[in-house]
Amino acid sequence: IPNNLNRAGGYDHKEALFGVPPYGGSIQQNVYYADSNLCDPNVDTRAGYPIRPLDNDGRMMPWPSPYILMVDRGGCTFVNKVRNAQRSGAAAVIIADNTCLCSAGDRCFSEPGVDCETREPIMADDGSGSDISIP
Repeated sequence: IPNNLNRAGGYDHKEALFGVPPYGGSIQQNVYYADSNLCDPNVDTRAGYPIRPLDNDGRMMPWPSPYILMVDRGGCTFVNKVRNAQRSGAAAVIIADNTCLCSAGDRCFSEPGVDCETREPIMADDGSGSDISIP
């Protein structure tokens, strides 16, 4: 993960079709990468990256709230991932996609063994996303 994720003009992204988006607003917090798929509601806030100082027990300090949590796509629904992140104290979630669109051609490379996708994924509500309040 880069030390600085700022990029002039921002990044290509898609908003989720659930939760309460901050229309006209912005958010700027530290970004932490969850070293899990966030499908389990018991999120380990002491794991992931970047590496943080250790506490007196020798365990990595938890992510200091508020924070933005980056998590890989897959394993469960987008709603489930965001709900678990919200419950752990995240102010927002970035879901990283490790699969390229086939239309990207040689401008993008998927992880080994992962085929390209013909359509962009849609982060739609699975019918249970009404309790999500973070973007």
